[in-house]
Amino acid sequence: MSRFTRTVFACVVAAGLAGGSVMTPASAATPLTPAEKTALKQAISSCKAEAKGKKVPWLQRRKYVKNCVIEALKDKPNIDVAALLKNHPDMKDLPAESADAM
Repeated sequence: MSRFTRTVFACVVAAGLAGGSVMTPASAATPLTPAEKTALKQAISSCKAEAKGKKVPWLQRRKYVKNCVIEALKDKPNIDVAALLKNHPDMKDLPAESADAM
């Protein structure tokens, strides 16, 4: 058995013994309450409207909305905003960040 195979096998066994908590994302462990879901949805929609009102350039809008939502939900420490924004359906229609958008 090669060293690589042994290492991978050892990692899988260690994760299994730990109860799978090593591979479980933090946001999946704590589901959001309906009030938190509503707050997130309202923050996203208001930040999108704010970005459009301030005429933020199209390619920079995703970064602007992401930072705005993080600031809006700063007082709710139990919400992992970065992880939620990555997978939230309301954030899918924004333009992707690009290196030349700065």
